[in-house]
Amino acid sequence: MKKIVIVPVVLLILLSTVCVSMAEECNATPWGEPLSAIEQVTFASSAGGVTYYTVNKVQACGISKIEDTRVTYGFREGKLYTTIVEIDKAKDVKNVISILMDSYGLPDHKKSDGWDIYRWETDDLKIKLKSQYSTDRIKIGTYYKPLAPKE
Repeated sequence: MKKIVIVPVVLLILLSTVCVSMAEECNATPWGEPLSAIEQVTFASSAGGVTYYTVNKVQACGISKIEDTRVTYGFREGKLYTTIVEIDKAKDVKNVISILMDSYGLPDHKKSDGWDIYRWETDDLKIKLKSQYSTDRIKIGTYYKPLAPKE
């Protein structure tokens, strides 16, 4: 009986240690940071009050550790408002969705125009993943709600 209880406890401790070390690996830019605090970005475009910059060197962590990604930062009022992650040919679409589910829970899901759309929401963030299974293309937009336009 003790072995049955000890094994899951040990596995939980190992899993939490791995998760903490993975989180420490990713030095994500804090939401709301000014553009001047961001290095290695190139102006891409501007639309709807948001200025977009392509990230020149993507750190291999999170989804970028398992997939080839293109990352774009969007600044609103001069502060980091959105991060757009694009994957042209995902190796494992379900694994990408699983990573987000591990962080944000079960998403809302719908299908529209050949895309599967998954949405998560926290107090400060809105996350939207669009996946086209026929091409394995993925777009993930994460938006910092305190900087979102007031409706």
